[in-house]
Amino acid sequence: MTKSDQKNSAGLSPSSINPSPSTMISSSTMVSPASSLNHPPLALFPAFPILRSPASFRVGVTSYVYPADILPNVERLAGCVDDIELVLFESEQTANLPSPEVVARLAELGHRHNLTYTVHFPTDRKLGSADAAERTAHVAQLRRVITLLAPLPVHGYILHLEGVGPGDSAARVAAWQRDVAAELPRLLADGPPPALFCVESLNYPFDWCAPLLDEFGLSVCADVGHVWRGGGDVPEFLRTWLPRARVIHLHGERDGRDHLPLTELVPGRLEQCLEAARGFSGVVTLEVFEYAAARQSIERLAQCLMQTKAG
Repeated sequence: MTKSDQKNSAGLSPSSINPSPSTMISSSTMVSPASSLNHPPLALFPAFPILRSPASFRVGVTSYVYPADILPNVERLAGCVDDIELVLFESEQTANLPSPEVVARLAELGHRHNLTYTVHFPTDRKLGSADAAERTAHVAQLRRVITLLAPLPVHGYILHLEGVGPGDSAARVAAWQRDVAAELPRLLADGPPPALFCVESLNYPFDWCAPLLDEFGLSVCADVGHVWRGGGDVPEFLRTWLPRARVIHLHGERDGRDHLPLTELVPGRLEQCLEAARGFSGVVTLEVFEYAAARQSIERLAQCLMQTKAG
């Protein structure tokens, strides 16, 4: 299931929400900005919790915690978290790119609340596709997004280097690396610093991205949920890639399903992950796509941090 699929299927009955905060979380003040009044169901949700535990990293959530568009989500979440991942999609069927007016409001909220954004680029096309026309169109699409969101305080751009799979031959991997390397100069030209572009770990060996990271000075988005889903060793993965990471995507995984609440993780996994990420000062995004999952995840994270501090 893709992120947009999960977002679209994340309908939530407010009666199913557990409003009790953990001992390390306080509820934020509920606000009702005028632009949020078009979404009356949001008033039925309890205020989102604020993580009170000290941590070296910034805590983020996605722009689809509530069953609403990006702006109402950010208006509700600003002041509760440090970063919001703007999950963008753009295809012939549907798109959610914000208007310039919405971008201006997002920028205002960011500056007012010391809030940064991670921008998850659309993934309807593949930067490493064997089809040169698709690659060209994707670069143009990503550059439009960068220009549109230029007013925002962006911590990182989340980039998928798709077009290759775990079972592909060495020849196909080499061709994919050449194709991506040919497109990256056009993507990076006259834009944000290359280190703001964070290549996300997907379902293929991340070592395949190493030559591209080195050549172009790109950063890493360490999606540990994807590592767990693929049967990988998260502490070992983080030992290798954490020095180059600006963003960690953290979500539950069980029985091959990911983007679940952290409460779904096998016992001990979260603790091992946080220990391996000790000292990380970037953004940790709780990458789930509904209110209940986000709340359960931030409460579980707070509990784990409290136990680590007490120990």
